[in-house]
Formats: sequence, structure tokens, C-alpha cells
Amino acid sequence: MKFSSVSNIGKIREINEDSYDNISIADYDFFIVADGMGGHSDGELASSLACKSFIEFIKTEKLDDYVNILDYQESAIYAANDEVYDLATNKNEKMGTTVVCCCIDYKNNEYHLSHIGDSRIYLYRQGNLTQLTKDHSLVNELIERGALRAEEAENFANKSAVTRAVGVSPIAMADHNNLEIQEGDVMLLATDGLTNELTDEEISKIISENEDVYDLSQKLVEAALEAGGKDNITVTTIRM
Repeated sequence: MKFSSVSNIGKIREINEDSYDNISIADYDFFIVADGMGGHSDGELASSLACKSFIEFIKTEKLDDYVNILDYQESAIYAANDEVYDLATNKNEKMGTTVVCCCIDYKNNEYHLSHIGDSRIYLYRQGNLTQLTKDHSLVNELIERGALRAEEAENFANKSAVTRAVGVSPIAMADHNNLEIQEGDVMLLATDGLTNELTDEEISKIISENEDVYDLSQKLVEAALEAGGKDNITVTTIRM
């Protein structure tokens, strides 16, 4: 396994509200990417605190005390939610962040994925790119209910509104997914600064043209900047 993370403030924002981190323990590698919510106070603090709390949980809690590795990972997310929510309460402000997490489980040859918000995880396998997370966003919920057509989503007024986030309430709820690892897989954990600028076809093309993980992360960020760079852009690339 090789990986790289690249983050860029973009062309418009004055602060980079994205954060990322990773940690290895025993037979597991954990990765997290977070995007502080725009329009909320201290978005950059929310994302950095969520990542820090997640990593600290993994460092200090005993895996044997949890039902399985997914329970362990999501408990780390909920611990991060407590930290961000408590800070927001103490500051009497609203704070929130999206979170996407991937655990590489070498023991069972599986990925364990968890997410809250509209940051995404993609799998590139055998030339095909698949989004493995479902956006927790207002626009996505409207599309699923049939109240908005997919082709109308690009110009939807509240496109950036998320329906779930870490730190906005005492209780958070993550969605999760498990799948088998295959040699040659490329996993992407990315904030919407990438996915709002590049289509799946453009992302897939860049992956197909870059073997080195750092080059791949860098090229994806550069392409998002060239396409507009209207938001912070963060990508963690993992190649198996």
C-alpha cells in the first residue's frame, strides 16, 4: 500500500477549512478527511479538531473493547462529534464538518468505510470509477425523492447544504460500507472542492494516467484548480 494526501486552499477562499490525517495500528491503517462547513463559524477548527480527536481515539482506545473494526472506527467518529459539539457549545457558536474515513483491514482483506456529510470516497478498480459514499446533502435528498432532476442539481441554489455533519448536534449518524480489497485498487477520499469541479470521467482519466500516488493527488488538485478552484481541495489517494 502507498498513499499521499494533498490539500490546497483554492483560488477564492481565505482559509483552508479542510483537514486530513492517518494512523496505523496492528493490522489496520486508518485515514480521515474532513471539510469544515462553509457558512459556519470556525469551520477550519471543526475539521482539524475532528481529525485530531479521531486519531487520538484510535491511539488510546482498545480495539478488543468494540464489537468489530467498523464499530471501533465509527466510535472514533462519534468521539470527534462530542469534541466538536462541546467546543461549539462552549463558544456559543455553530460548528460542523464533514468526515470520510477508510480503514484498510489487512487481517481480513477488507476496506471499512464510514462517512458523514458530502465529502466522498471513490474506488477505481480495473478501469472503472465508483462512488462508494452517498452524499448527505439537501440536493441529493431532493433528487432521491423525485423533487429535483439530476440535471438541475448543478444550478440548485442550496447545492452546498448538507443534511448531516459532525459537531452540529449531540448525536451523529454515520453511514458505512465494507468491501473486499483487490490488488491494484485506487481509493480516493476527497472533499467537494474536488468533486464540484471535476466530473467522474475527468477524475478517472487522471487516475489512469498517473501511477505514482503523490503525482496522482497533485494532478487531481491541479485539475480542480484549473477548473475554477472555488473551494478548498483535499485528496487522499491510496493505491493497493
